[in-house]
Amino acid sequence: MGRQKEFIREEALRAAMETFWSKGYEGTSIPDLMHNMGISRSSLYETFGDKQSLLNEAVKYYSRLVGERKRSILVNAMTVKQGLTVYFRYHMEMALAENWPGGCLITNLSIYQDYLDDETKALIQDRSETLEEAFYNLLEKGKETGELRPTLNSRKIARLLLSINHGINVVARVKRDKSLLEDISESIVNLLA
Repeated sequence: MGRQKEFIREEALRAAMETFWSKGYEGTSIPDLMHNMGISRSSLYETFGDKQSLLNEAVKYYSRLVGERKRSILVNAMTVKQGLTVYFRYHMEMALAENWPGGCLITNLSIYQDYLDDETKALIQDRSETLEEAFYNLLEKGKETGELRPTLNSRKIARLLLSINHGINVVARVKRDKSLLEDISESIVNLLA
């Protein structure tokens, strides 16, 4: 009978996610991962494969942990204003949370795509497209209910919101100033007024 693994897979994956989030792919070493995950080199490779495979699992884990919650805010919003206000407030809190590395794993990785394999790039692209689509659908719903003018170009505004979303992540990494991000968040809703 084989030796039982001495770590909890999800806890190790979360630690890997936070390490990649904090240091980026290129800045993260195997010893960093082993130390933060609390596992041996052999356990890392046997359970998760190589560093790139572990990154892909970490991106998927992040998407389940953080991304799905954010998208559900937009999908379940009663109004555009309420949805965007709640979304960007939550997004801002996540970007500044003390128990997270800051910003967003997806945004941080997308800045350094030269180091990523095609699967990781596809995961990042999918996450961005999914969020853009959630913004688009909320805006379209707002046009149908009369909250937004019917001539509003929902696709262009959804892309703008996606860009602001990623911009907030970068600003949060550079300057952890809640009032600055609140100004940005407040301005978003005023764009549609």
